[in-house]
Amino acid sequence: MGDKPFCDLVMKGGITSGVVYPRAILELARKYRLKSIGGTSAGAIAAAAAAAAEYARENGGFERLAQIPEDISTTLLDKFQPVGTLRPLFGLLMTMMRSKGTAGKVVQGLWAVTRGYVGSVVLGAAPGLVLAFFGGRAWGTGWMLLGLLLALLGALLAVGRALCRSVTRDLPAANYGICSGMTTEPAKGPALTDWLADQIDYIAGMPKDGDGYVKPLTFGDLAGHGGGIELAMVTTDLGMRRPYRLPFTDRLHFFSMSEFRTLFPERIVKYMVANTESVEGHGDLCYMPRAEVLPVVVATRMSLSFPGLLQAVPLYKRDFTLLEEEERMKPRKCLFSDGGLSSNFPIHFFDSLWPTRPTFGINLVPWVRERHGDGEARRVALPSAARSGRLLPIYGITGLGDFLMTLLDTAKDWQDTLQRVLPGCRERVVHIALDESREGGMNLAMSAETIARLTELGERAGRTFVEEFDFDEHRWRRFLLAMAQLEESLDRLAQSHDETPLCSDNYSTFLNRYDEPLSYKPQSPAWRAAVIARAADLATLGGAWRRKPTVRQGRVPKAACALRITPKM
Repeated sequence: MGDKPFCDLVMKGGITSGVVYPRAILELARKYRLKSIGGTSAGAIAAAAAAAAEYARENGGFERLAQIPEDISTTLLDKFQPVGTLRPLFGLLMTMMRSKGTAGKVVQGLWAVTRGYVGSVVLGAAPGLVLAFFGGRAWGTGWMLLGLLLALLGALLAVGRALCRSVTRDLPAANYGICSGMTTEPAKGPALTDWLADQIDYIAGMPKDGDGYVKPLTFGDLAGHGGGIELAMVTTDLGMRRPYRLPFTDRLHFFSMSEFRTLFPERIVKYMVANTESVEGHGDLCYMPRAEVLPVVVATRMSLSFPGLLQAVPLYKRDFTLLEEEERMKPRKCLFSDGGLSSNFPIHFFDSLWPTRPTFGINLVPWVRERHGDGEARRVALPSAARSGRLLPIYGITGLGDFLMTLLDTAKDWQDTLQRVLPGCRERVVHIALDESREGGMNLAMSAETIARLTELGERAGRTFVEEFDFDEHRWRRFLLAMAQLEESLDRLAQSHDETPLCSDNYSTFLNRYDEPLSYKPQSPAWRAAVIARAADLATLGGAWRRKPTVRQGRVPKAACALRITPKM
């Protein structure tokens, strides 16, 4: 086992599309050991399962991971269980997904809300029905028809009012999610978070006693295993309008024990409380546990809070931008929603200029007949050739709803989209084409046959990496691209250092004259002199690299990209 090379793996979000991942992971695990694993939303679930399997590689972890597709094939819909007050909305959502055509969606949608809000229908229709019954007997058919018309209008108004109340009152009260992820009665089986918590610990082979698992799998368990397993996910903080990489690297967030008990199994909350401290003077708030004792399932659930379907996870943080000291110290609620809102395919995870192991990415794309054909052959593709995979496909817009979703997807995914078509990146990303009308995404009620077909596509994707990926060729391309970008960056740095612009001095002059900075003062004259000397060395190197032939004039990957300082999540 130990002689297998390492690889990294990043998986895209996609709600139920994640069923493609288990067999892809299994195929990769036959050749590689998984070192760093990341994902968003459904990709975060797969990343957690993959990390758990690698953690228990020597005692059956991947064998237990292999059981997931069979389990999901018959229980997928059962994992999504609405909270009581929002059951009608869930019924409406399911009906709209199953209905075909605009007319069908309207008719079936009206029937779904009528069934969901039957009490409101009865109350709204009651006055008209009374008028129809007694008025028809006393004054004739005209009054009966008027009463029936009023009954219909009353029922429609009552249903509209009930639906509006669910959307404007009940849904916000449930942190904007129909399902909490926890099992609710009546239920055929465990809901998503209950199932996920047990599956992660089952795959990892965590110890059990008579009461269940002794402890959950944590990020510290993974980091301390063998050479270390790195697991990373993305979540989106709606309060601060920013993404976060999980686990947190700071301890600035708090959680409410009572709120977490509605989102996570009791054993998970107990473990968190036992491994952290309470926030003095703030009720049942506790500090989020340090990364090494944070249960993997907590970060996973924070990454997959798909808006409207799964409740956002509330955390609390102090706002130090406020003026009053008393206000600054009050913990304020931040809702953590789906990581896909900010980075649905974080292919940049674990990347470096000169990689020493491959970082594979599994991307999910819409199936289009004109591009992929009717068969299965072109549904899985890895652009291995130097010039393949550099073009982005053009997708049509089919209506107002599609237009609005396209606006959202473009705003949040454009950086991931451009990243994955860069040379030195695209040949490590396999694409799986899914028919969005019936496969993955919001298709919660996929048949067992459809799920089986998707898992087979995942297996093909993993096998494609194993059979077609050429790491030496990948490294050669990355080397050339990095050298070309370094040369360009050093050239610009040398110009800034030596050439005097019209309205200011160059950096060489600036650094030597600005000897009393207002912030970050040099700790000694020797340190300052050494830093300035290194800047001059870089400028000299940049000037020397202008000599012909330059790297950029050679046969190197041509890419519209730049080296720059960017924020980390």
